[in-house]
Amino acid sequence: MLRMTFQFFILCLISCSALVATSDATTRSDLNSERLSAITSREDKIYKKIVEDPEFYSAADLERRIDELVRSYHAYLTENPDDVSALILYGKLLRRIEQNEQAFKAFLKADELDPRIAVVKQQLGTHLAETGKGKAALTFYLSAVELEPETPIYHFALGELLYQFRDEFLEDNLFSRDALDREMLRAFQKAVQLAPENFDTQMRMGEAYYDLASPDWKAALLHWEKLRKTVAADQSLRREIIHLHKTRVLGKLGRAAEAKELAATILQPSLQFSKQQVLDEIAQH
Repeated sequence: MLRMTFQFFILCLISCSALVATSDATTRSDLNSERLSAITSREDKIYKKIVEDPEFYSAADLERRIDELVRSYHAYLTENPDDVSALILYGKLLRRIEQNEQAFKAFLKADELDPRIAVVKQQLGTHLAETGKGKAALTFYLSAVELEPETPIYHFALGELLYQFRDEFLEDNLFSRDALDREMLRAFQKAVQLAPENFDTQMRMGEAYYDLASPDWKAALLHWEKLRKTVAADQSLRREIIHLHKTRVLGKLGRAAEAKELAATILQPSLQFSKQQVLDEIAQH
């Protein structure tokens, strides 16, 4: 704090200098924000066009536009290397075009600058999981869940990681089998709780009961019956997918007659091979 004994003109000089510095910094910040916003706007327009019409861009045109975006982000970050938002956006773009190692470096830099961003933890964990480093990925996924406990995808990713790397985690004594099963179920249950309308998440929750050391067929049956009630009448494929799972579970519970009766209602051509596999499995019991 400035002392009252300072001469008045010194106070004015300091104040004026501070105002000029603040003004310059604000101007630079505003210009950088506008520049980054322009890059992201161009990127968003490309994705929007692709969603509207997947054939809108030729392969060469799309590649050129993506290359321009990469160069724009790179140039921006060369001048603003500590812009965390830009690093995250750049990392996501690099992930989309499968430059995963470069994306990983961008997310690592973002994490060094600000270690409290859940999406960065999740992206780092995903890269590590994809490269077979389950234990390292687990640390980042747990951090993402801790930082943003109300984001369903982080719980879903954690549950999937626990399933995919369960043998490694058990071998390294990170979990007992009971604890691993419990944490996997808890992760998927939380994801479903946070996003009950997400059909893929609901499907994975039901399948998780199969993945336990001792599959919980009764809990799985209850899940499929509950999910079936949420499927609209015009969603025949979803309905029959659920019926297929329910058929399998009924067979596992020794209710073969009910299973075969339900299987007869599964008519979608794309499900016939899987249906026959389930019926063959039931016949062996």
